[in-house]
Amino acid sequence: MLHFVSKNVGVAIVQIFIVATLVFLLLRFMPGDPAVLVLGTERGADPAAVEAMRATLGLDQPLLTQYFAWIADILRLDFGQSLFNNIDVTTYLAERLPKTLELAVVAIIIGSIIGISLGIIAAVKRGGVVDMIVSSIAAAGLSFPVYVTGTVLILLLSLQLNLLPASGYTAFSEDPVAHIQKLFLPAITVALPLAASIARMTRSSMLEVLGKDFVQTLRAKGLAEKMIIFKHVLRNAIISVITVIGLELANLIGGTVLIEFLFNWPGLSSLLVESINNRNYPIIQGSIIVIAAFYILINRAVEIIYGLMDPRTR
Repeated sequence: MLHFVSKNVGVAIVQIFIVATLVFLLLRFMPGDPAVLVLGTERGADPAAVEAMRATLGLDQPLLTQYFAWIADILRLDFGQSLFNNIDVTTYLAERLPKTLELAVVAIIIGSIIGISLGIIAAVKRGGVVDMIVSSIAAAGLSFPVYVTGTVLILLLSLQLNLLPASGYTAFSEDPVAHIQKLFLPAITVALPLAASIARMTRSSMLEVLGKDFVQTLRAKGLAEKMIIFKHVLRNAIISVITVIGLELANLIGGTVLIEFLFNWPGLSSLLVESINNRNYPIIQGSIIVIAAFYILINRAVEIIYGLMDPRTR
């Protein structure tokens, strides 16, 4: 088991290193000079000022020198400073990342509860009206883009019924009730397609296990149906479901751009979009590496959990 865990940790480190290298190279070859952007239109026309700023930013150094300095800074979690206000990129990331993580975790919890429950019901009632209804709901949940779902929820719950605020953010420490109210709509918007995907996987996995010979043996022994479903069938089927949940959580870390924009939620994804528009290279680099690192680490964690639950996969 130790070898299995060590192997996954090693793979994660290599993958993060590759991502950091690609980010460094891609941004260096993007059009536009960061020194000119920092100086502005007027001062950027002065070659002497541009060269001085390039020296300040370290862009006058050979590419390899810049690269090794970049890797050394990453190992110290130093992503540099914003090009426009000299605030540490780490400060931006520390402020925005928890908001994205909160949205993703709450959405995955809601989606998992709804999806697993519907998947179990559909599997137990397979072939019936309930199964058809659940399958139709799951198909609909996967068919509608999140921005359409979010817009409908805003129109219905905020503008028509006036039950929840349409957008914005309030810190939990300032007003817990307002924080939860403003979190609910973006979280449920993200959770609905997740619930549909998890429901389909749960149903499929449950049906596969229900077809096994040991289930018929348990029924022949007179074991209660609820005991068979929840203790034996779900226990074997949940492995595939956990994999889907882990992958969906990893995707959410960097995939909430539309949701954060629609609901004005100040997370990491919206920070990345703003930085790309402004060509604020240090923040772009830091944001991409953090998002990629979380994606990689969550995938590796899911692999390890999968190995713990099913030793055959090791």
